[in-house]
Amino acid sequence: MSRFLFFYGVLIGDIAPPPVQRLLAGIGPGRPATVTGTLYAVDDPAGAHPALVAGGGTVKGMLYAAGSVDLAALDAFEGEDYARTPVVAQCGGERIEAQAYLWIAPTDGLEPIPDGDFARWLSASGRPPIGH
Repeated sequence: MSRFLFFYGVLIGDIAPPPVQRLLAGIGPGRPATVTGTLYAVDDPAGAHPALVAGGGTVKGMLYAAGSVDLAALDAFEGEDYARTPVVAQCGGERIEAQAYLWIAPTDGLEPIPDGDFARWLSASGRPPIGH
């Protein structure tokens, strides 16, 4: 059975810093997708990154076949504030079971991203993504 990963922020190819791109070696092709949830921006001195939590909004991202990606290495990169969690992604009219990194730390003080689009938020805010 294929594994799928839903990425909504700095793990997406265009946004990913070089160290992350190395972690994603072996990943399959990506397709635009959405999941249900609420998106926040975490403003970190090293750069901004998103935080997805359960909620009723729509979060935009990409769905990837996990291929030979080292999930343990990705888990370590994401750290203790995130947990790889099952989600259902909407992709081209299909509902696909996938995994996404959900934020498990408090959201107090985080900036909401109402349209659920981290890349658009980065562009509009002028903030760099983490690692850039």
